[in-house]
Amino acid sequence: MNLNPDPKQQPWWNRPILGKVSLLERLLSNFNRKPVPELALSLHDTELENLTKIAPTLQMLDNESFSPEFLLYISLKQQVENNQGDYKGLAMFIKILRFAIEKNSHFQTVKKIELDYQGKTQKELYDFVFEQLTSNPDKDLFKEALHNKIEQVISLTRNELVRNALYSYQEALNGIADAEIGLNLLLLFKKYNIANYEVFNVIHDILKQLKKQELDNLKVLVLVVKANYEQLENLGKLIGIPGRNNEPITYAKIFQYIALCYKYDNLNFRFQQLQDNLLQWEKHYRTLKEVREEYPEHEYKLSEQMTQLIPGEFIYNKYKDYIYRGSH
Repeated sequence: MNLNPDPKQQPWWNRPILGKVSLLERLLSNFNRKPVPELALSLHDTELENLTKIAPTLQMLDNESFSPEFLLYISLKQQVENNQGDYKGLAMFIKILRFAIEKNSHFQTVKKIELDYQGKTQKELYDFVFEQLTSNPDKDLFKEALHNKIEQVISLTRNELVRNALYSYQEALNGIADAEIGLNLLLLFKKYNIANYEVFNVIHDILKQLKKQELDNLKVLVLVVKANYEQLENLGKLIGIPGRNNEPITYAKIFQYIALCYKYDNLNFRFQQLQDNLLQWEKHYRTLKEVREEYPEHEYKLSEQMTQLIPGEFIYNKYKDYIYRGSH
């Protein structure tokens, strides 16, 4: 005897129409459905009320600017910050390159002054800066030592043009010293006697070019990188990108992420607000869904509340794959 007959061989009225439930079983269950326990009903309705309260906030925070490209940015941001996926191990290099881009004018000022002013006193100042970079990695102590030295040099200088240049030099170095990563980068360039910071202009130009590109197309970004790869490869060696990663695809990923940051960082705050509310919504949603799954319609007499649409569910389904739950 076949204890598990093929559903297709059953009469039409005894075949499953919803999951494993046949029409016959459903008709019979209509006469035998059990009442949902009062405690479960109360829990369900409480959670439904909580979801109803949060839903208007979700609607207010939802934004048409949360485009597929923006959601790509959110996904990559999570990978970078949590050292995961394709961006594992790249966070520090992204930080270095972003700093170099943002402080490019300061690096260019340092280069120009060191090349244009070659007097004995100025050269001694440049040597002093290198010594401080080598022995004094603390940015605040560096700034203090630089200030004292600059004041000493300026007191010996009568030429107004030179004095102004030295003040500009100090201002640029202070800008670079805003983060210890800046001092480390400057030290590397000086240590290896790389006076030309042209690579920073190359990086800036690449990002400027990417403003016109669709940033979700990594293949296009690789082509952009390849056109400037020689200088980028040398920079990668300098800042310590491992040889196995010092290739165009790595820089394409880095530039993709940095370009997305510049494009969407301001919008990120609004999305974080939406995410925080979605996380609160999700807690109530999970409980409500558990109650509904525990008491299916073909077995239980459901209340009107248990069959109505869940407020906020559409918005949740749009963004559930982009909610970061790691810190919650």
